[in-house]
Amino acid sequence: MKRLLKLVGLLVIAAALLLGSMRAGWWNPSYDEVREAQATAPSTFETIGTATLHMRDEGPRDGPVVIMLHSSMTNLREWDGWADALKDKYRVIRFDWPPYGLSTDSAPSTGMPGVVALLEKVVAAKGLERFAMVGTSSGATISTLYAARHPDQVTALALSALPLEAPPPTDFSRLMWAMIWTHENIVPNYYPRAYYRQSLSELYGRPERLTDETVDWYYQTNTIPGGFARVKEYWEANKKAVWAKGAAGDAAKVTAPILLQWGDRDPVLPKALATKAVSQFEKAKVEVIHYPDVGHYPMLELPRDTARDLRTWLDRTVK
Repeated sequence: MKRLLKLVGLLVIAAALLLGSMRAGWWNPSYDEVREAQATAPSTFETIGTATLHMRDEGPRDGPVVIMLHSSMTNLREWDGWADALKDKYRVIRFDWPPYGLSTDSAPSTGMPGVVALLEKVVAAKGLERFAMVGTSSGATISTLYAARHPDQVTALALSALPLEAPPPTDFSRLMWAMIWTHENIVPNYYPRAYYRQSLSELYGRPERLTDETVDWYYQTNTIPGGFARVKEYWEANKKAVWAKGAAGDAAKVTAPILLQWGDRDPVLPKALATKAVSQFEKAKVEVIHYPDVGHYPMLELPRDTARDLRTWLDRTVK
């Protein structure tokens, strides 16, 4: 009995030391380490307003412009497959929008409206006049807000996993919710790599499609010191700025043609929301492509097929 109690005591001490070291930030990769690993060619860093943006601007300078906006908790790497499928013809511009990835902003976050304002500055800095927008999840919402505000600029919208209102609770496993609880209540500054592998696998329609490379960049860019505090600031601002009323009113103002690419196994945004979104884009022509066995990340889970569908639609739509 004494040996058992001693073993339990040692395990408790080990767990406390492990969680304490995580809480202290000892496990977090540094910003410089992540930048060296993830900001490889053709990445650049551009100062625009109060932000320093990690950006990739690829393809012919005289080609039709496509701006890509990633989802929450990701970064421009989310678009690797789609950018490769477009950049022979299109000028593809993508960047990490703060608080995500390697971009930084010294000003307090104002949520999605702040990202829209930042995008306006990017468009002005690059001298862009007309362009298509590709966005997913919260990036799709930001694209919708921008298109409603600038109908003269946006020629087409290709959106996936689009929330126009605050998403319902995600149907995660008990293990996933336990990991989230541990982070929120015990280790607010760190998620281990195992968390990202588990969460991504539950967000995929077919978990076997998840690659080690995706898990690595997801882990690295989300675990930079101070990142979780910046994300929390963004979320709190966004709840007041957008989700208090939703973005359906903005969707009703959009006039550009729209492609919706929807993973029908998405546990965050069920496929019924695609049908609802079509009705909310009152003034736009909307085409929907469903992927029966895909989850929340069509561009990561099925990059070739979804990129092919996007390219076909852009070639037909963008003149």
